[in-house]
Amino acid sequence: MKRLLLVSLRGGCGSTTMTANLAQSLVKINKSVLAIDGVPENLLRLHLGLPFEERDGWAARVLTDEHWYDAGFSSPQGVDFLPFGELEADSRQRFYQNQSRTVTSLSHALLDLAEQSKWQLFHGEFWQISNIDWQNFVASMDMVFVVIKADAMNYALLQSQCLCNQILRELMDSGKIRFILNQYQPETEIGRDFSLVLKQELQSLLVPVFMHKDTALAECAANLTTIQHYAPMSQAAKDYQALAFWCVSSLASSTSQD
Repeated sequence: MKRLLLVSLRGGCGSTTMTANLAQSLVKINKSVLAIDGVPENLLRLHLGLPFEERDGWAARVLTDEHWYDAGFSSPQGVDFLPFGELEADSRQRFYQNQSRTVTSLSHALLDLAEQSKWQLFHGEFWQISNIDWQNFVASMDMVFVVIKADAMNYALLQSQCLCNQILRELMDSGKIRFILNQYQPETEIGRDFSLVLKQELQSLLVPVFMHKDTALAECAANLTTIQHYAPMSQAAKDYQALAFWCVSSLASSTSQD
């Protein structure tokens, strides 16, 4: 089983889109995939065919001691996934108050599902990387992807985090973290400049597949689907397929080295 955690360095970098489309690309090359949304905004479902009005999810069921895996769905294109679900303010507060127990329970349950889903993609938030309640969960991942953009805001925040976030530095030193450059615009000078700087500073920690900015991706979410189904000949579809192959190759290499 391969387990990936995908987070954005800051809002708007695209980890939700990344999770859905990478999951779909892995399915396209005959991998069994379970995508799990760990973010209360509950937006991963929009990429995987779940209707806007559907409110069910694993988080709400955890709070009522129900079998949370009954909240699972399968997308029309074959991705199994667990939406976070919709929580009212008081329910969300209770969820975070019991976060340690919830995360431990989720982690064990996902390990039990290893035979059914050979690949598990967890959509999370950047703060979880250094949160004590999530440390064992993060440690159980084969790879953590941090989605970034080639702009001044992301570069400044990355420098700050590398300086102040000890856990992030440890994960970088161990090689568990990889950075994915998203919404890349090679036709702009700023895009080219910051991509070169990031490539020089991150070196092997920067995934060599750059994800180009593609307007078709925004249209996908509006149509409750992924780029592979909506625009299979687009640049974005090619990028995600290349990323899927890179993941398979890289994780196979790391397993053989272990």
